[in-house]
Amino acid sequence: MKILHKPANFDAKLSHSIELLQKSEALALRYYDKGFYLAFSGGKDSQALYHVTELAGVKFEAHYSLTTLDPPELVRFIRANYPSVFVDRSEMTFAQLCLKKKALPTMPMRFCCAVLKETKGAGTVTLTGVRRAESVQRSHRNEAEILTRRKDDKFTGTLEQFDQFTRTKEVEGVQCVRGNDKIVINPIIDWSEADVWYFLNNVAKVNHCELYDRGWRRIGCLFCPMASQKEIARQGGDYPKYKALIMRTIHRLRENGYMNCYTDLTDAEVFRWWVSKKGIKQWYAENKKQYKLFSDEEINGL
Repeated sequence: MKILHKPANFDAKLSHSIELLQKSEALALRYYDKGFYLAFSGGKDSQALYHVTELAGVKFEAHYSLTTLDPPELVRFIRANYPSVFVDRSEMTFAQLCLKKKALPTMPMRFCCAVLKETKGAGTVTLTGVRRAESVQRSHRNEAEILTRRKDDKFTGTLEQFDQFTRTKEVEGVQCVRGNDKIVINPIIDWSEADVWYFLNNVAKVNHCELYDRGWRRIGCLFCPMASQKEIARQGGDYPKYKALIMRTIHRLRENGYMNCYTDLTDAEVFRWWVSKKGIKQWYAENKKQYKLFSDEEINGL
């Protein structure tokens, strides 16, 4: 995406991001001798984060977490353009994780991201490319946060802005963080999408992943519970091998009796429910009890 004109306040935002990184580097080095742990996804925001961190001249180590549902184009892009990024493999594949959890991930129960991505960087000062403008949920995020890992692998908890820190508060913050916790810094949290594209095209002057040119607005795992039905339908057509993996996982969940009282659902019906974003009770009532089943053509088209 080309942004020809510099967005308003861009220089001030860039300067603030660099200052925040430089100000918090000493804290990062207390946790990890390599400095910051930079969570890299290969998307535009993490690219901007990567190059802003380079401009700041601070120590960092970038990591990309493979989930086994990664778009091949994205993996190739990272390997070709960011060879210094560490590619980390999870102990479990997506399918193995679903069988362990005895379920498919959903929007309210997104354990896939929590286990395969968010557990990485525990015990470090982690950098992310989160921006408030991305969503209502992210609009409440802070520049700096302490996140505590819970038993369900999710991280919760927040820390006040670094600009409000005194040295005493900073030291106390370090002492209270345990091995499974991490401090998260979001240096570009107040950037707009226009800021990101202007920076990549005119300051960093780097390429972006080809998926953006094919209409993707956000780049992440295939068949993500957060993706729309339209996006998942397109992915099913573009990546049939990955859809087959999802279908095999559904079949194994059904084989092991993990569908509770919905044992009469077929693999295709479970998939259709999963991508509908509806609760299983609601979907079952609308599509089984009322006999409003989709045709085979409609189901196979997803």
